[in-house]
Amino acid sequence: MIQFQKVRYKNFLSSGNKFIEIDLNSNKTNLLIGKNGAGKSIFTDVVTFALFSKPFRKINKPQLINNVNKSNLEVEIEFTINNVRYKVRRGLKPAIFEIYEDGRFMNQDSDSGYDQDYLESSILKMNYKAFTQIVIVGHATYMPFMKLSPADRRIIIENILDIDIFSKMNTILKQDVLQTKEDINDVIHKHDIAKEKIKIYKDNLLKSRASIEEKIVKNNEIVSQLETQIALKTESINDLHDEMIEITSDETTLSKIRESISELSGYEITIKNKLKTIRKEINFFSDNDVCSTCHQDIDAVFRHDILKKNQDDEEKFQDGLNKAQAKIRDLELKLNETVESIDKINKINADITKKNMELSYLQKEMKRVQDENISLEEDKATNLKDIEAEFNRLQTESESLLIDRDNLLNVQHINSLAGVLLKDDGIKTKIIRNYLPTMNKMINKYLGMMDFFINFNLDENFEEVIKMANRENFSYNSFSEGEKLRIDLAILFTWREIARLRNSASTNLLILDEVFDSSLDSTGIDDFLKIINTLSKNTNIFIISHKEEILTDKFSNVIKFEKVKGFSRIII
Repeated sequence: MIQFQKVRYKNFLSSGNKFIEIDLNSNKTNLLIGKNGAGKSIFTDVVTFALFSKPFRKINKPQLINNVNKSNLEVEIEFTINNVRYKVRRGLKPAIFEIYEDGRFMNQDSDSGYDQDYLESSILKMNYKAFTQIVIVGHATYMPFMKLSPADRRIIIENILDIDIFSKMNTILKQDVLQTKEDINDVIHKHDIAKEKIKIYKDNLLKSRASIEEKIVKNNEIVSQLETQIALKTESINDLHDEMIEITSDETTLSKIRESISELSGYEITIKNKLKTIRKEINFFSDNDVCSTCHQDIDAVFRHDILKKNQDDEEKFQDGLNKAQAKIRDLELKLNETVESIDKINKINADITKKNMELSYLQKEMKRVQDENISLEEDKATNLKDIEAEFNRLQTESESLLIDRDNLLNVQHINSLAGVLLKDDGIKTKIIRNYLPTMNKMINKYLGMMDFFINFNLDENFEEVIKMANRENFSYNSFSEGEKLRIDLAILFTWREIARLRNSASTNLLILDEVFDSSLDSTGIDDFLKIINTLSKNTNIFIISHKEEILTDKFSNVIKFEKVKGFSRIII
């Protein structure tokens, strides 16, 4: 139960810069009186503004600020709930909204809308509409329950019965249903993507494997061809080596031959020179018998002996020359053969060098291809491992998404069942059905206490069913304004009693603004005061009225307002 303690306000409409404070819990019955414009009805606006940030009457918020001071509007209201003390402080120019719990400042959030929702849903557990149905009745702007739309009537009843939680749950459920539907579509979409990725990775896996294996096969064919070429090249080099072994001549032999030829050539020249000298002497002794030097006759025997000796020497040297020349020719022939052999060896060596280079290239190429195959095998193992890992991950993700989808479908099914329960014709209707007989019984009890004897009942749609003696097809609008007011008050007291029993929107505060000044006659006022006296001792009633002379002695506390120099104040 909300036990309101006091309210303070300043610069609110006609109130001035000094706080006006009203005790809300000391007296059971309180009468607020004063002339028109004195500021007594401000009380209703102050209370609703403090709690819900809007006045009870239809006044724009900027107009609430005192038009003389034009700033520093401030309102404070204090109440307890389950022995926890709360204070709500609001203001305009500057804007203020503060909630205190046992003296501790609560609302640290920058979003005042969130703070207001928290105040209504978690602390007061009552919204503006419910508050103005069970706490405040104002003649000017009060909308009686029976004049509300069916939807608004349901909101009020749900709030009083504390079953509006089901409506909130239904609102949340609808959001959850939409979110679940989006999540299901999202999961299905992700699963479709995962399936497509799996197909792509599977194709890539097969293509990559086939591509690598095809490359390895081609490389193996190249290696086989290179091995054949290397074998042929090696065989050709070996043949060249064998051929070279058969050639015996070498550079040493060639050098020796050249030395021999040089030696024989020198010998040949010496012999030729010797022969020339010998032939010169032979020619001289053959043609002359007198010495050309001494001009003496040459002895015939001496001449004969000299000629004989020179002729023998000529023959001997000629024979040696012929042999030397023959030897030189043999050596030159052998030299030519040796040179040809060496040229052939050089050519073979050049061929061997060339073929060795070709062999080296083939061996390097084969090693390159073999290394490439090793790399391909490694890439095959690594890449395929990576692809397989991603493939397996996608498979796991796909299976997980299917599980998520099934779980979400299960949630969707549960939400569907919950939605049936939370609809207006679901669990709330069953609860309302249980309370309707009690509600109708209380309404008729209060009508009877005001000497208005009709059978007034609300159905499940909160439409009235009225029965009177000798009358049919009666409705709320069929009654006079005074009778309507009695019905309105009976419903008001019923809602307060139901709220007290439910401990939902129960409060000690009841404010009636000019109810006595409108449609209740003196009998109705007396009947109404009887009802007030039967209310719980924890109820504090505030009646705002102009009928000071009739009501003053009927209330335990009278609060009188007056306006002095344009500002409202309480006369003490």
